[in-house]
Amino acid sequence: MLQVARPLSPASLPQARALPPASAQVEPSRSNLRSPVRDSFTAAAAAPAGARGMLGDALSRVGHLRLPIPWPGKGEADKIGWIQKAFPPAKESTAEFESLHQQVLAGKDVMPAEAKDCVFLAVGGLLSQYAPKELYFDDNLDALEDAGLQVGRVPVDTDMGVEHNAAIVREAVLEAAKNGKKVVLIGHSKGGLDSAAALAMYPELKEHVRALVTVQSPYGGSPMAQDLLDNPLVRYGLGGAVEALGGSIQAGEDLTYDSRQKFLAKHPMPEGIPTVSLASTTFKPTSPLFAFQEYMQHRYGVKSDGLVVPQDAFIPGSKAVTLHGLDHLESTVTNPNPFKSYKPADITLSLVAMALRMPKEG
Repeated sequence: MLQVARPLSPASLPQARALPPASAQVEPSRSNLRSPVRDSFTAAAAAPAGARGMLGDALSRVGHLRLPIPWPGKGEADKIGWIQKAFPPAKESTAEFESLHQQVLAGKDVMPAEAKDCVFLAVGGLLSQYAPKELYFDDNLDALEDAGLQVGRVPVDTDMGVEHNAAIVREAVLEAAKNGKKVVLIGHSKGGLDSAAALAMYPELKEHVRALVTVQSPYGGSPMAQDLLDNPLVRYGLGGAVEALGGSIQAGEDLTYDSRQKFLAKHPMPEGIPTVSLASTTFKPTSPLFAFQEYMQHRYGVKSDGLVVPQDAFIPGSKAVTLHGLDHLESTVTNPNPFKSYKPADITLSLVAMALRMPKEG
């Protein structure tokens, strides 16, 4: 039985690699399951010392690799931002976000009344299940829960491919909707791709999903994905570790431009589902992803959050929000710095309010 209220005694979650049964559950309790932290297709620059076993060793090795600048060849230069040309463009909506964000900072309730009739399900990003027991997505969900809203996590296999995880998202949505509530999906990084893929592959979900929010998701692909996987040391070190743990290198392959183009040609995002897509940029040496920010700036001349560039992060037809000074980790990882311009809790409230103010069509 689906538990989105997160009771005091959490149930165990299924971790099988096969497609999930109808009883697949949304993670019921965050209090005892605080393991996911970092969210990247390598977690390289942020590789924590306490990461688990073989994967931790591989990530540490990857994190010390210095990608050569300049890199020979054109790389992915011609593919960056391809999705904005191939599909209807996203609508620039950063000003709307900033208005809501200021209200949130002032302590105002920005949630429409219908939020009480929704269940908010978080979908984490690649490899996050193997990170140390730090806070990931907790601030985001706490903000919604403190507003009196029902929340939960979708137990995706974060080191598996998009299509595999889309099936898990489908089961979670159908379970959450059994009591008649609508579902709002909130996906960070690859979790946004898994969420969007579920909506594209399973049309029966449309009636149950009120809105989709993606946070720094490489919907069109990412230059870092292909460039990293083209590096034999990275592919061998990371791919071997992931596969030894029962995962699949397909999880990284699914973030490349070629894979995204093929997938979206077959499974485009359905129309009529209110969608908000957040992207961010930063270029600061204090970021654990600074080496990647520097690499993309020098090789491709693009600003990024360290892993994703805004040109690739916006779902066609969505409301697009671009924030500056925010790296790929800061939208979902707790940071005690009181001087941060944007905090996970405030970002989430503002994005969800934006999504729920959009009418659902069809």
